Parts: sequence; structure tokens; C-alpha cells
Amino acid sequence: MLKRVSKIGFLALCGLGILWFCLPVLHGGFGVGSVFGIGVCAAGIALALLYPKAAARGGIQRGLARTAVGLYVLGLGWAGYLTVLIISYQAAAVPQGLNVVVLGAQVYSAERMGQSLSGRVDRAAEYLLANPESQCIVTGGQGSNEPCPEALTAKNALIQRGVAPERIYMEDKSRNTRQNLVFAMEIAQEQGLDTRVVVVSQNFHMYRAVRLARSAGFEAYALPAETDFFIFPSYYGRELLSLTKWYLEELSGKVFGKY
Repeated sequence: MLKRVSKIGFLALCGLGILWFCLPVLHGGFGVGSVFGIGVCAAGIALALLYPKAAARGGIQRGLARTAVGLYVLGLGWAGYLTVLIISYQAAAVPQGLNVVVLGAQVYSAERMGQSLSGRVDRAAEYLLANPESQCIVTGGQGSNEPCPEALTAKNALIQRGVAPERIYMEDKSRNTRQNLVFAMEIAQEQGLDTRVVVVSQNFHMYRAVRLARSAGFEAYALPAETDFFIFPSYYGRELLSLTKWYLEELSGKVFGKY
């Protein structure tokens, strides 16, 4: 009886997971993170339904079924570990009086940006206005589908929100988060800025962003911006993939002497 209840409960959780990862469709988006999440939930349903038959047949089929379940459980454990890290950086206290690095995101013109960058700019402006001695580096180059550098749009938006232009420095050559922070460090050193900073990005992104900032040489802390409820599932799934890729790159670098 307990096994049956557990199976039904697991199937229900997987079904709810699929619905949760489909939420971004209501906001007009459906990215790789949603596809990944739906795939994981669908795999869980398939394993729960097919495992009893495969195990009952014995032999190689039982061995393969047990291996598949073991790998699936390990994968869930890894995702849980990464989720704890993501949450821990969202909950950390935010130091005051530090400089600010705003990570880039999608823009549509020099005056119009996507929801992610808008949230980051709002959070950065709030901090900068409360800490008038703090300087700011906005980051982000011009993507292939963008009319201008992301940093330019972020700077314009901060000025509109009341931040003095002379407090804002632009890094407009980067193409990804790692470059955002490496090139921002170059500007900080060139301009003689204090490299103790708060890094502004969405809450789900903070763990990787702060770790990358520290690897670039900053003494970095998290200043998380909120993420829209309906698009969070897709970003969350994508972040799990990005963190896994990052850890694999670090591991391969240590093994083969690249770091």
C-alpha cells in the first residue's frame, strides 16, 4: 500500500512539475530551461511506470532499470544541491556602501530593455540612491539581435532613475557573464575603483554571478533582483544546466591543468 501511495505521489509531483515548467508559455516564452525541466519530469513518469515491469523480467533489463533509476536519483540530488546554493546566495545580507556591477541582459533600443535588465536596473538604482558614495559599472556588449550595447541602455535607465552620470562606468564589449565581470574588473583597475562590489542580477543567477565575480578578482556580494513568477521556471532550469556546465569546466580544467 505504501509503495502504491508513494508511486502515485511521485507521479503527481512530476505532473505538477511539467505544468510548472510550462508556466513561461503564459508570458510568451518557452526556453531551454523549460524544455529541460519538462524532460526531467517526463523521465520520472516513464521510470515510475516502466520500472516494475522491467525489474520483474530480471536479467539485463532489471540491471538497466536499476541503473536508470540510480542515475535519476543522483541527478535529482545534484539539482537539489545546486538549488540550496542558489537559495543561500539570495538570502545573504547585502553590505552597504560598496560599488555596484550590473550584469547585462536583453535590450531592444537605447531606451528600452527586457524585463530581466529592467529588474536589475531598478535594484541597482535603489542601492545607488541609498548609497551616494557608491560607483557603478554597467556591463554588456551588443548581441547579434540587439541594436546597441546592453550597457548603454542600462546607463540611460539609471540616469532616468536619478543616478548621476559621472557615477556610472560602461563595459560594452562582453558577450557573457564571465566576460561581464572580467572586463568590469579591467575598468575598475583602470579607473582606480574599489573592487569591493555588489553584483546585480536575478535571484536565481546570484550564486554563479558572485562566484564568477570573485574569480575575476572582486570581493563580491549578491544584490538580487526579483524574477517574474511566470518566467522563473525556465530560468531556473537553464541555471541548473549552466551551473552543471560550469562545474564540469572547472573539473576538466583542474584535471587537465587549465586552471
